[in-house]
Amino acid sequence: MANTTLGSEKKAKMLVAAIDFGTTYSGYAFSLKHEYQADPGKVSVNQNWVAGSMALVSLKAPTAVLFNEKKEFESFGYEAENMFSEYALDGEDRNHYFFNRFKMKLHEKKISRDFELSDAHGRKMPAMKVFGEVITYLKSHLLGALKKRGTMVDNKDIHWVLTVPAIWADFAKQFMRESAYSAAIDGSHLSIALEPEAASLYCQLIPTDKIHGSEGASFSVGSPGSKYMVIDLGGGTADITVHERQADGGLKEIHKASGGAWGGTKVDEEFDRLIVRIIKDRAFKLFCDEHSGDRLDLQREMEMKKRIISPASKGKITLKVPVALAECYKKINTSTIEKAIENSPYKGKITWLPDKIRIEADVFKALFKPCIENIVKHIKDLLKFPELRDTNTFLMVGGFSESEMVQDAVMKALPGKNVIIPDEAGLSVLKGAVIFGHRPVAITSRKSKYTYGINISPPFDPDRHPESRRVAVGNTDRCRDVFKKYIQEGDTVMVGEPRSGKHITLSAHQREMQLNIYASTKREPQFVDEEESEYLGRVVVQLPDSDDKIRVEVTMMFGETELTVEAQELSTLKKYTSYFDFL
Repeated sequence: MANTTLGSEKKAKMLVAAIDFGTTYSGYAFSLKHEYQADPGKVSVNQNWVAGSMALVSLKAPTAVLFNEKKEFESFGYEAENMFSEYALDGEDRNHYFFNRFKMKLHEKKISRDFELSDAHGRKMPAMKVFGEVITYLKSHLLGALKKRGTMVDNKDIHWVLTVPAIWADFAKQFMRESAYSAAIDGSHLSIALEPEAASLYCQLIPTDKIHGSEGASFSVGSPGSKYMVIDLGGGTADITVHERQADGGLKEIHKASGGAWGGTKVDEEFDRLIVRIIKDRAFKLFCDEHSGDRLDLQREMEMKKRIISPASKGKITLKVPVALAECYKKINTSTIEKAIENSPYKGKITWLPDKIRIEADVFKALFKPCIENIVKHIKDLLKFPELRDTNTFLMVGGFSESEMVQDAVMKALPGKNVIIPDEAGLSVLKGAVIFGHRPVAITSRKSKYTYGINISPPFDPDRHPESRRVAVGNTDRCRDVFKKYIQEGDTVMVGEPRSGKHITLSAHQREMQLNIYASTKREPQFVDEEESEYLGRVVVQLPDSDDKIRVEVTMMFGETELTVEAQELSTLKKYTSYFDFL
């Protein structure tokens, strides 16, 4: 159930805290109300994530979580990775459940509340519990950090903000919201922030000496009418939106959010494919299953190398690889791994040593190619839209935007344009989410990604309706499954703008009303069951017992980061509890 209480209570909160739940890394940030009023850009970020044996202090922690054999939470982040590696060395890893890089499972397909995730060994746990425990940990860590610095704030004094990709479906946003409920975060104390929007808000406040980019690049958002494209590249997604500065300082979305699963983990997937082309799928699966700690070490190593590679890199790139990888190949094959390289597309380009693999720089750089090509093509396709053709400023944010490979490709694709990368691009979403929590109306309008509506059965009209859809209801012929629109794809909708829909007459003693909600990628869908239309979920309205028939108006709001709904009885104007349910 999606609680849709909007920001009336949050104004009184002492502190706004944001959780950036990322595909590869997660973290939190916060600011007190009086700090925000004095300096909106002053946002505190936890700086105590210590990467164990790597002696690295980072501003985010890996999105990794470990549970014991009873499926009870054990650890998160670097600690979870290190403990799981130790358990693997002791042969105890199968007595634990380890999950990492699981966020994108919410983007891959339609899910339900009982959706399950597979751990490192393919064993399942409820996804809601896994997501909920991560949020619980980050929340507790934040409360502990506040206490250490002498800031005495209770959970009830905090407004929480949770980040999600703008391209995510409504069911995925609701799943994240309900995961937060399981972390004892009250629905009225919680906002969902769209990641590129949050980054855009933060970048309004960055001093010019804290940005870099293409030659002569500058970022000024002071003048009304100036517009720019936000390219948010994270571990899982490329999330792109375009904003125009308004006279009141707010931001108007001038093209609907778009993108795809083209984040940094796609480079890791290409690396896995490279390994598989050499040792084949069976040996790689054996390695992943029997040497889960080593598999994690290989992921960590790839993550480090991925960050330092640049278009100027020459010679060979050396990665540490577990000895177990070659051993798994030998278990299955009689030939040597050197022979396997000779028989692969990488003959003469890769050298395999006992605990290292040396890859020609051009081969390693090619791992970025599929992902980068998708990002660049999408940006160019967007610039073909009339309203975007004169866009000259491009803001690259998100952790993957820090890659020189990605920066170089985007700049070359946009010659003569203003390409801006803020310092600490990977923190733009997190810090911006805090600003969004203080000032949610900073985004004044959005573009609807879909045409939303309900199914109705109007009187049958032989001039408009196919004969196959004629149904008899009582003494009247009606047309079944007609798509009644509330809002059309591409429409500009103001934040908080209500769209009134159906007036419904309910029978006496009816305690609940439900409406099915549909979405279509077409602006003018005719029927809810046509190919481009999809059933999203339902609106549920809870009603008091009544001896009389009552008439109810259902109003929906599409301009927020989440869909919200309100139901009102027409004669008394009394409002009833109502909510969307997409799960």
